[in-house]
Amino acid sequence: MKLRISIFFLLFFLTVFNACLGSKLQKEIHIFDSATVIRSNDYVILGRGFGQDSAFYILGMIPVTREPNVELALSQVLEKYPEGKTLINIQIQRIDKPYFPLGLVTVVSVSADVVGSPKLEEAVETSKGKGKQ
Repeated sequence: MKLRISIFFLLFFLTVFNACLGSKLQKEIHIFDSATVIRSNDYVILGRGFGQDSAFYILGMIPVTREPNVELALSQVLEKYPEGKTLINIQIQRIDKPYFPLGLVTVVSVSADVVGSPKLEEAVETSKGKGKQ
């Protein structure tokens, strides 16, 4: 009888904690229009960038590394486009990945469109094209 109870509890704990291994818990999603105020329509979308920062917690409570920083993830997005000026259509997600029994990894992931000013040659060509019409 004791063997059956111990096998039952063993199977129960394996099924419960097996679901925790490597699962992702999406906690927060924030969407913003732009990082700074854009006062004109004279800009070019250079591309879509991604950045992330993470932290590790032992047993989900004791921090081993620093807190995930959203500003660091935003700067990673801009690093990929050196001519980029600001970001629009920003999506910020916080995802928790529990790894039983070790701990918890918290990831802040940012995706945004990088905006820059149009190149000088393109601006001259568009102004010449407008003058001919």
